[in-house]
Amino acid sequence: MLITSSNQSMDIVDLAQIPQAIETLARWHYDEWQQLYPEESLADFIADLRASTAAIPVPSTFVARENDVLIGSISLLERDMEIDEPWTPWLANLFVHPDYRQRGVGKQLIKHLTQFCRANAVKQLYLFTPESRSYYETLGWTLVRRQAYKGQMVDIMVRAISAEAP
Repeated sequence: MLITSSNQSMDIVDLAQIPQAIETLARWHYDEWQQLYPEESLADFIADLRASTAAIPVPSTFVARENDVLIGSISLLERDMEIDEPWTPWLANLFVHPDYRQRGVGKQLIKHLTQFCRANAVKQLYLFTPESRSYYETLGWTLVRRQAYKGQMVDIMVRAISAEAP
């Protein structure tokens, strides 16, 4: 998917197409979320991203680039929380580099993932967030519940994936 605006062009590609990005993305993800996964090392984050390059829908990771510079990522995972619920799959790893925030990159990544889910017959999608509930609500997500998770309060949210385009 190629998105152009003024003098910038952003594309979103499957991580399997650019596996050389794994270590950079893993470092970004580790730095951003290690407090939620204290038992995991940087090597674990790298292994998780490598697993998402297999030719199956879940797990998958997509990468946003602007003029071939990595600017963000999003993943589709079978599980993103260790909880006693059968909910699957999960939007995870939505990350936009700080230099590219507030420019719609996250929204474009979510749109891309939603289209991917629709194409792969995913009926609904879950996520959890410690801080961004209002952002996701503006994009059509609904709160399932708020709960303590690994020392933080998080919001678990769901979004139906309709047959029509968003």
